[in-house]
Amino acid sequence: MYDTAEAVRFITSHESFVVLGHKEPDGDCIASQIAVATLLRALGKEATLHSAGPFDRPEIGPFEPDFSATVPIERRTSTAVVILDCSTPDRTGPLGATVAGLPCLVIDHHSAGERFGDARMVDSSAPSTTVLVLDLFEAMGVTPDTDTARLILFGLCTDTGFFRHLGAGSAHIFRAIARLVERGTSTADVYMMMYGRRELASRKLLGEMLQRAESHRSDRLILTWQMIADRERLHAHQRGEDDLYRLLQTVKGNMVVVLIKEEGKGVFSVGLRSTSAVDVGAVAASFGGGGHRQASGFDIRGSLDSVKKAVMEALFPLIAEAQSEL
Repeated sequence: MYDTAEAVRFITSHESFVVLGHKEPDGDCIASQIAVATLLRALGKEATLHSAGPFDRPEIGPFEPDFSATVPIERRTSTAVVILDCSTPDRTGPLGATVAGLPCLVIDHHSAGERFGDARMVDSSAPSTTVLVLDLFEAMGVTPDTDTARLILFGLCTDTGFFRHLGAGSAHIFRAIARLVERGTSTADVYMMMYGRRELASRKLLGEMLQRAESHRSDRLILTWQMIADRERLHAHQRGEDDLYRLLQTVKGNMVVVLIKEEGKGVFSVGLRSTSAVDVGAVAASFGGGGHRQASGFDIRGSLDSVKKAVMEALFPLIAEAQSEL
């Protein structure tokens, strides 16, 4: 369990902050960064937003102008760092090295990673990093305005699949949602932020990934892939993976969905989603990646066939174990 007081002390003891998130950011990361910067400025602090990008998810594209892809030399001294939604320092990409050695506060909810930072507000049971940021707002006596409340809810919806991954014992999260709605936002607003900016080309790409999906172990593992050539042929700038996971996880008996994406010659990223007792966060960590118990990913080199083989060999024993416990 995290200590909010530790984060409060850290913020109180510094006046200028660089706010970082992870490379290849998602809604929870971006929303957490902007919300923390807003909190710091409300407290009279200086805060700048930085991200290694890319902002290729349609729901976060509009926020790219708020972020700098570099940390200026003058910001690399006499300042503090807040790193959000990162389970390891290397997840910040090249930006992390530019602020190494500065006082650092980590706010995160991932289950896999390493311990780093001078102050930490980390809780792997939290459904999103924005939930922790809301706790920080309330601990520091600052009420989020409507725009910030919308962002916090946006981050929460992003990492919970619009509440699909919230289980028993989540009543306190829904009470937090009620407090956000009282600030003037709504789930209708956030739904359109998340799903209202899709291109037709991304829908066609989604169709191709669904068409080539492979079933293993009687649908308990479903695997599909996306190549650079697919995106180029369809002129698809939006990748559509969130919709893919959401659809395939509804297949009867499914435990794990795997999406393999070609990122460069011989380089792939692997996304894992679990609807069962299979801990895909641990699987990703074994390949040098990270994430949550039910959502994680990692990068790997090889051919498409070798990557598929490695992923299936890692997952099949866990699926068999989970099935035996049902």
